[in-house]
Amino acid sequence: MLVRSGSDDGMFGSTAALPSPIPGRLLRTNRGVRMRSLRSKPVADRPGTRRRDGRGEWGSGVPVFDGLEFPGCEQVPMSSVQYEVCEEHVEFWDEAAGIAMIADSPGLGHEEPLGLLGGVVERIAQERGARIGRFCAVSLIRYDSRGLRRAMEPDECLYLYPDRANLPAGGALIVGESDPPDVVVEIDHTTDVRRGKLRVYQSWGFPELWVEVPDAEPPTRRRRRLSGLTIYLMNADGEYEPAPASRAFPGWRADEIHAAVNEPAMTDGASAILRRVGAALGKRDGTGPDDDPLLRAHRREGRAEGRLRERVVWVREILQARRVAMSPGFPSEPCLAALARASTADILSASQACRDDADFEDLVRG
Repeated sequence: MLVRSGSDDGMFGSTAALPSPIPGRLLRTNRGVRMRSLRSKPVADRPGTRRRDGRGEWGSGVPVFDGLEFPGCEQVPMSSVQYEVCEEHVEFWDEAAGIAMIADSPGLGHEEPLGLLGGVVERIAQERGARIGRFCAVSLIRYDSRGLRRAMEPDECLYLYPDRANLPAGGALIVGESDPPDVVVEIDHTTDVRRGKLRVYQSWGFPELWVEVPDAEPPTRRRRRLSGLTIYLMNADGEYEPAPASRAFPGWRADEIHAAVNEPAMTDGASAILRRVGAALGKRDGTGPDDDPLLRAHRREGRAEGRLRERVVWVREILQARRVAMSPGFPSEPCLAALARASTADILSASQACRDDADFEDLVRG
């Protein structure tokens, strides 16, 4: 399946034929800035607008703008001033038309996959030995030839090389100026980006898009789509094609990503997958777990603990062979600390010269 779209110079065509939005005002509540009063009429109620009459996935009243559909959103009037101060999650905004699409409140079913994604990406980064940049509150902005903006807010953007990327400044990524994300993530819990935002992402040239439909059902309506994750990769013709695995994260399959962001408990199998993906990234970049400060410290501690256990075993074997009595608490904590610091030669010398375990501890502590 290819995602087809028209030319983007006019950003999917002219807005001149659109009805003027009804003026609105912002009401500030304890939940942030919301566009509450004087909303524009649902698109389905406007004269000359095609109605879905229940045939679409969400039934009638799906907001339509310039051929783009936004199921699960409300269309509201929004000026540039209102956009700058709006604290809602704006799925889509067109400055020329003064129209925004605001997603319904998605609830935990939307937020939980994002939280789990952050954890699994961090594990991959540790195994790889290099940081992966995550941006959860960034606006993607495209200017047209008149200097007017279109903006979208993804659920998450991932950068594999954040330290050398031209990253967004001030919370906004300018298409054509900032480096595009390696992966854009959309969670379709109460929305359906395939009929609107997907086409815009394609026209903006973003190389990889993940669309996740969580296992959890939406709180307010029955979803007709099956849960799962779809990976869209940009082909040579500049069009998205569904793919079984990620290009940015080598070998990470769509079904594996979906499982990782829907299973709250990390299994051994899931952990092995994340290590595999991180190792593939590290092999490509010449990095590994020892390049991650936290894992490097853990691995160093693990090696030290293993070496200490080996030393305790052969000290006991030597003392037992010499018939040296050992108390139940041997070796004590101070003795263990001394064993960790001492050289192999000093430990062997103390093992051969001691009269009992207490004498050994005195000798090995020097």
